[in-house]
Amino acid sequence: MVENVQQSSWESQVVLFLFVMFLSGFVITGISGFAWNILNLNEFSLILVILSFLLAVSAGAVLTYSFVSFSQNREVRHLMLLLMSANIILWIFLFLLSHPSSANWSVFFSDKDRNRTLGMALVLIIIPTILLGSFTGELKPSRPSVFLLITWGAIIMPCISLWLFFSIDPVFIMVTSEGGIEGLTTIGAIISIGYLISQIIALPRIIHKWWKTKDPIDLSLMLALILWITGTIFIIVLWDPLQIAELLWIATIITGFILIGTVQFVTSILHPHRFLESQVSQRTQELNQSKLESDFYLSMWTHKLGNFLQGMVTYLDILEYASQNSEDDTKTRVVARDLSREAIIVNQQVTDLMRIRERQHQVLWPVNLQQVLKEAVNSTDQMIGKGNFKIEYVKLQDHIVMADNFLPLVFQSLISFHHKKRIEHQSIFSIAMETNDDTLEIIFKSRGEAIPQELKDFMENGENMDKIALDLDLFTVKLLVTRYHASIKCERIEDASENLCIIDFPKHKK
Repeated sequence: MVENVQQSSWESQVVLFLFVMFLSGFVITGISGFAWNILNLNEFSLILVILSFLLAVSAGAVLTYSFVSFSQNREVRHLMLLLMSANIILWIFLFLLSHPSSANWSVFFSDKDRNRTLGMALVLIIIPTILLGSFTGELKPSRPSVFLLITWGAIIMPCISLWLFFSIDPVFIMVTSEGGIEGLTTIGAIISIGYLISQIIALPRIIHKWWKTKDPIDLSLMLALILWITGTIFIIVLWDPLQIAELLWIATIITGFILIGTVQFVTSILHPHRFLESQVSQRTQELNQSKLESDFYLSMWTHKLGNFLQGMVTYLDILEYASQNSEDDTKTRVVARDLSREAIIVNQQVTDLMRIRERQHQVLWPVNLQQVLKEAVNSTDQMIGKGNFKIEYVKLQDHIVMADNFLPLVFQSLISFHHKKRIEHQSIFSIAMETNDDTLEIIFKSRGEAIPQELKDFMENGENMDKIALDLDLFTVKLLVTRYHASIKCERIEDASENLCIIDFPKHKK
C-alpha cells in the first residue's frame, strides 16, 4: 500500500528523530573510544541482562504488531518480521545463557566459543528477512510461500539456534583468543564480513523502495538496517567480550526494533482506530442526514398529497355542476389532468430519491456525459411534455465522468426545476461544456424567476435543509452531485433575467 508522505509525516518525523538520537550516541561512543573500554564481570553481566530483557520486550512488541498487521494486510514483510521477532526472542535468551559474563549463574552453558557461534544464528535470522522483505515486502503471500516461510522461521531457524547452543563442543570457531579483526578464523571472517556486506547490499534496495513509496514502515526498516550495520562494525572490531562495544551491538538491535515497533504501533493500532472513529462519525452523520431526509420526504409528500387531494376534490365538485363539453368542463379537465400529472411526477421523484439513498455506497464507473445529457432530455420530454421546452447545446463534446445510472436524473431535475421558474410559455435552455485543468464544467442557463438565496446556499454548502422550503428537483440534484464528488453553484444575471447553474465534475483520469 502506497501512502502519501504528508499523510504519515508526523510518525516519520518521530522515527527520524529517534534514529538521529540513537545513531549519534553510537557514533560518539565509537569515535571517543568509550566503546572500547572493558567492564568488570559483574557490571557487564548486569547491563547485559537488562539489555537482553529490553531486546526481548522490543522484539515482542514487533512480533505483536506484525501479527496484527499481517492479519489486516496479509503482506510478506509482516510475516517475515513476525518470524524474525520470534527468533530474536529465542536467540537473545540463548545468547545471554552462553555469554562469558554469565559464568557465575549459567555454569553449564557459559562459553566464549559457543556464544560466538550463536552469531551465525543471528545472521540467518536477520539477513533473509531484510533481503526478502526488500524485494517482496508488499506482495500477498501464496499458500506455498506461507508454508515455506513458516517452515524456515518456525522450525529450521529455532532448530539451528538450539543446535548451536546445546552442542557439546562449539560447532565451529568464530574467533581465536586474540580477538578483533586479526583473530577472526576463516569461517568467522566469512560469516562476519558476509553479514556486513549483505546488510550493505540490502540497504540501497530498501532506500529505493522507501523513496518510491514514502511508506513509514519502509523508512523504519531502512533506519533500523543502518543501526544494525553500525552494530555489526562494533562486533567485528571488538577484541574482548566484556567490552562496552558488545553491549552497544545489542543496543543497536534493540533500537532498530524500537523504530520498527513505533511505526507498526501507529500503522496497525492508531491508524485503524482513527479510521474506525472516522467511519463511526461518518455513519452518524449519514444517519442524521437520513433522518432529515426522511422527515423532508414525509413533510413534502404530506404537503403535496394534501394539495393534490384538495385540488382533485375541488375540480370534481366543479365537474359535477359544469355542463358536459362546456368551456368550464374543458378547462377543469385540463387543470385536473395537469394536477394528476404533477402527482405522478412527485411520486416518481420520491421513489427515485429512495433508490438513490439505498445505493449511496455503490461503486461509480466511467459514464459518457454527452450520451447522458441526451438521455436526460428525452426523459424530460415525457415528464413535462414535448414542445414545452427547447434545448440549445454549446460546445457539446464526448467527455467521461465517474458516475452511475442515476446521472441522467441530475440534468432531468435541473431542467424540471428551471422549467417551473420560467417567465415565458416555452423554456429555452442553453447547455454548455467547458474544460479546466482538473474539472469539467456543465453550464445550464435559462430565463426565469430568481432562485431564492437560501436555496443557492443549500446547493453550494448543503446546510440548513430543515429550515427552507426545499424543492424535490434541487434536492435530487444536490444529493447526486455530492455522490459524484462534484460541486454546484447558482448565479443570477439580472439584466437578462437568466439563471445559471454550473456543475463541476472532477476529470476522469484514465
